[in-house]
Amino acid sequence: MKGLKINPELRVQQVKIPGTSLYATIVDDFLLDTNSVMEFAHNIAYFNPMFSDNSFYPGIRDHMPLPYMRLLKRFFEDRVLGKTNNQNDNTSSFHKCLLSLTTCQPSQLTIEQRLPHIDSFDERDYAFVHYLSGEELGGTSIYRYKPKNLIQFTAEHKPVLAKMVTDIKASPTDHQGYITSTTSIFEQVLNIDAKFNRLVIYKGNLLHSANLVSQKSYNNNPKTGRLSIASFASIK
Repeated sequence: MKGLKINPELRVQQVKIPGTSLYATIVDDFLLDTNSVMEFAHNIAYFNPMFSDNSFYPGIRDHMPLPYMRLLKRFFEDRVLGKTNNQNDNTSSFHKCLLSLTTCQPSQLTIEQRLPHIDSFDERDYAFVHYLSGEELGGTSIYRYKPKNLIQFTAEHKPVLAKMVTDIKASPTDHQGYITSTTSIFEQVLNIDAKFNRLVIYKGNLLHSANLVSQKSYNNNPKTGRLSIASFASIK
C-alpha cells in the first residue's frame, strides 16, 4: 500500500459525550492521500460474508493491509495517547482493522443488529471508525440504555445486554430496522456525522451504533455504499 501518510494538516477536535466524563476524538482529513486505500477497497479487497468475523456487523468485511494498521497505531500513540497525563498509557496493541461495507437490508436484520452495542467491557479498549464515504450515508451515534441509565458498560453490566434484547422484543414497533434516533428504550446522546477521510476514536465500552439514515447506506457496491474502516485496539 504505497503513499500512505498521515496528513500534516489534519484537524483534531475532542467532543464531550453527554452523561459521561469521556470524549470522542474526531480527526478530519486524516490521510494525506486516500488513493491507495480506495484502490484496495474498490479493486483488491475480498469481502467476506456477514458474520464471518464473529460479530453482528450488518455487512461484509476484509482485513486492511498491515501498513494501514501500523500508520493508525503510530498516530494513536503519538497524537491521542501522547496527550494523556498518564505516561504509562502511551503504547497500544491493535487487534484488527476491517474494511467494512454495510449491506444488510433493514428487514433482514437479526434482533441483535437492531440495537446499539458495545465492542468490549474493558475501559482500556478503543474503537476507531475511518469513514470512506460521505455524510449522507450516515455516521456513528452514542446511546444511553434508559432502563439502567447506562452509556458506558463494564464487566458487571454483562447481564444487561441480554435484558436489552428482551426489551426490544417487547417493543417491536420502534425497533423494526436500524436504530437511527431515540426510541422508547435508547436515547441518542451524541451523533457524529460521517465525512470522507474522517477518523473517529472512542472507548469501546460505550453503547453505540452506525447511524444508517439513508436507503443508500446499505448496498454491496463499495464505490457507492457506506464504506468505512473499523479498527480495534487496547492500551497496554
